[in-house]
Amino acid sequence: MRAARAVGCTVPIFLLIAEARPVHSQSPWTISGRLAWVEERVDAGFGLERYSGAGLGLEIHRRLGSRFTVGLRGQSATLTPDASGGLDRRVGEAEASATLAIKPWWGFYGGVTRRTIANDAGAQRWTLARIGAEVRPTFTGDRFRAIGRLGVIPVSSVSGLSSSSLAFDGAVGLDYDRDRYVVGLVYGLERFAFTSSTGIRRDEQLSTLTLRGGIKLPRR
Repeated sequence: MRAARAVGCTVPIFLLIAEARPVHSQSPWTISGRLAWVEERVDAGFGLERYSGAGLGLEIHRRLGSRFTVGLRGQSATLTPDASGGLDRRVGEAEASATLAIKPWWGFYGGVTRRTIANDAGAQRWTLARIGAEVRPTFTGDRFRAIGRLGVIPVSSVSGLSSSSLAFDGAVGLDYDRDRYVVGLVYGLERFAFTSSTGIRRDEQLSTLTLRGGIKLPRR
């Protein structure tokens, strides 16, 4: 229920802000391909389990006016366990996100993520809502921009688990923007702590190292 309320509240707010922007100030759409190395760590009280593998994704975003940016992203990956005898995991997710620049070099971000983690034994579905602050200082003629993010995930609904009592995310990276082309390298991290019905603590961590390359579509 909390996840549904978060999705229902977040999306209309993003749309209202978008509609308030004049059409002439909108930037072109930017479409980017993503190549990611994904690692998942799980400790359900029986020792640490690690899974890792490569993933591919697609992202589209657009800046509306000088401050507001909206985006959609999809990504999938296949993760192999470090220990022998474990089952591969398939991770697929879709995310709607938005950022609001208070100043050219800092602002706030938010988003709603739907994620599925599955193997041959079953599937686990996640709904996440996140919010936080980011810094994006520029250097060397404004072509390069550093990225730093730190936020919380107040809504983390996972099938078969209680709501996370502790959840946060963060990222560091670098973007390069030249004319119609953008390239970026970002390392992102999410951490969760769940408590099962039997009182056992379950810790999960998902990290991604993502190389992104995109092109700005010409305006019509």
